[in-house]
Amino acid sequence: MATIITDECINCGACEPECPNTAIYQGGIEYDSLDGAKVAALSDEIFYIVPDKCTECVGFYDAEACAAVCPVDCCIPDPNIPETEEVLLKRAGEIHPDKTFGPESPSRFKEGAGGGDDGAPADGAADAAPAAAGAAPPVVAAGPAAVVHLGKVEKKVDLATPPARTVPFTGELPSTFEAALNLLGPEGNAGSGGPVTRVLVSLAQPLLGALPHSTKQRLEAAFNDKRVFSAAGSTGLNILAHTVIVPLLVLGFAVEVEHLNLYTMEVWPWWFWSIMVITAEAVWRLRDAVIFAKPTEEVKWRGAVYGPALVPLVLPLLSRAESGRNVGAVGFEGYYDTDGAYDEKTERERRYGEIYTFEERASGYLLRLELPRQIPPSGVKEELGLGDEMPDYDLDLSLASGWFQVHGKVVDERLRTVAATAPAFPPDFTTRIPLGERCVGFSHRVRNKVLEVVLVKASAAGRLPRMADAA
Repeated sequence: MATIITDECINCGACEPECPNTAIYQGGIEYDSLDGAKVAALSDEIFYIVPDKCTECVGFYDAEACAAVCPVDCCIPDPNIPETEEVLLKRAGEIHPDKTFGPESPSRFKEGAGGGDDGAPADGAADAAPAAAGAAPPVVAAGPAAVVHLGKVEKKVDLATPPARTVPFTGELPSTFEAALNLLGPEGNAGSGGPVTRVLVSLAQPLLGALPHSTKQRLEAAFNDKRVFSAAGSTGLNILAHTVIVPLLVLGFAVEVEHLNLYTMEVWPWWFWSIMVITAEAVWRLRDAVIFAKPTEEVKWRGAVYGPALVPLVLPLLSRAESGRNVGAVGFEGYYDTDGAYDEKTERERRYGEIYTFEERASGYLLRLELPRQIPPSGVKEELGLGDEMPDYDLDLSLASGWFQVHGKVVDERLRTVAATAPAFPPDFTTRIPLGERCVGFSHRVRNKVLEVVLVKASAAGRLPRMADAA
């Protein structure tokens, strides 16, 4: 039978450091085990024992250590949980996988046996091979409705991961992912206008940097290559161009209209104030970074005063570039983030399968979908000691006429329990991507919590044998 602490506890704390299993805590949560609903929070004024971690000191002492030091004798056996010495020894091995416990171990079941008056652990706990760890949440029967005490767990609990898949998905090509990726052709969108357009856009960045922030973001996402266009880079080039061109224009005005001598100090105020105006404009446009010191991904790269007039000229190019690219509800954040920033909203959208990019190339499509990386905050997660890292999802990929579907789900039942209590955490998600052209097959890989899928167009089916040979 497990040991319990009654409500006569005076909160002295003497018992907590004596427990060899760290099963004693202050306060806690009561759950009705019949329906999983929370009953009430235990008072922080008393200590409690997690039944599933209590071994009644079997394997360590010949009596319960907590009862020996309790000044009010409130640590008593619980008659509702009778347990044998064998069960308690097995539990001790699960809690302490670095030790071994046998029939000779100290136990209150053995009259006269023990670990000595000094309270030191007996020699029966010695180094050994690890035993199986982890156990279901403990249940304490208490009257008509049972109560679950979920205690803190110091050691991270290993979560189940889906078994390695040995049978390919229906429609998957018999080749490596790298060979399928090589079949797609050069990086870049099929609708982006080819290399000439990309070069022209790259050269025009000093002018395109004057566009409003939203338009620059669309251009950056459409070309998907910061060597071609970058919202931050184009804004910087535009400001740099202003510092050269605007003072020259002002000096030209002063000489041609005001008839000032360029080689005298008469033009100095004109040049000075033009530089001041350009500096003030640059600081205002870059105030998120210069004044508020926001991280790069949060900076709004504002445009110049004449930027809105350029938008109608850029829209045809933007529509053409976006024709081959589709993104999820939240822009693809990218796994290789050197600053380690954690975007809670982005992580929520990952759990719904809504952060992805879908890029069209000459011979097919490239899908990159971010999988969840963090288990969301939850009281149940903390009580079960599940840690923060999300285990791999079990994935099911399917290709049909007109669309490609990704279905992901968590497999560990404890994690699915967390999903039932944590907000914005569905245990399953389904993402369906419409295809502009029929595809004959796909190849996939999962790397660093990112699912990458290459879909081969029917028009490129004649090149499939060559791709298989490359594999």
